[in-house]
Amino acid sequence: MEEYLQGFVSTSIVKTLLAPLERYKLIRQTQDILTLSSKEKMTNFYQFLKKTIQNEGPKGLFRSNLTAIYMWIPQVYAQYVFYQNIKQATYDKDLLSMGLCATLCGITTSIFSYPFDTIRVRQATEIQIPGQKRMYVGFEETRFNIKIESGFFKGLYSGFTVGCLQTLLFAYGIVGLNYVLDGTTPYNQQLAYLGSYALIYPIDSVRRRLQVKSILFQQEASKKQNLWDKLKFNMKEWNFSWGYGGFLAHNVRGIAMLLILEQVNFESLYKETYNQLNQALKY
Repeated sequence: MEEYLQGFVSTSIVKTLLAPLERYKLIRQTQDILTLSSKEKMTNFYQFLKKTIQNEGPKGLFRSNLTAIYMWIPQVYAQYVFYQNIKQATYDKDLLSMGLCATLCGITTSIFSYPFDTIRVRQATEIQIPGQKRMYVGFEETRFNIKIESGFFKGLYSGFTVGCLQTLLFAYGIVGLNYVLDGTTPYNQQLAYLGSYALIYPIDSVRRRLQVKSILFQQEASKKQNLWDKLKFNMKEWNFSWGYGGFLAHNVRGIAMLLILEQVNFESLYKETYNQLNQALKY
């Protein structure tokens, strides 16, 4: 369990440092279906920094990060509880079993953490517009409003099926690319991760848009008078011209996380803090 706690602490620290990139990515993935004017939409990271600090202050750059840390608690616990059992039942050295093991682990942990992810996405993608009140302020208020809008499972698990497909393709993508790149570079695992995520990124964008399909979007859709207008309105969600919005920010964040985790000895830092805490508790 100690290694999971070390991973939780180190990843939480690094994700907090890079939280502005994550929020920008989520906004870019979803802003086309939100009720935003052309002036409120963001096309680059500089605009995001400028508008967010202007309307929300510096803390707005880190909006939803606390929920992201909450999300890691059930993820880490589920991995600790289920990973070894899933590995024993499925894992072997062939590509099929390795991909199956990774897929089942991903879906199992997602069952417990997905509501946190939906809450996080709703908070991150709600842009502060001067003069308008926010709906998603705080973890409990956001959960309550989503439940009122769409119901518990329909709201908090919106896009979950798409997420399972994404997990399947992502897992086999990593396994396959890692096998192809094996021996060609010392960074084959990192390249396999980045390459696999590039392939499934449009699917991730679809899932994010399903997670933020708010009651405002549904009300706008209901105003369309005929079937063709309704179809065109909803097809915006499947327009792949936006499929890679925020992709560069995601890669910068991913590479930065790898570099920081490799350079900083979080294991030593964790053990030192743990020992100091035990010493303090003795007195």
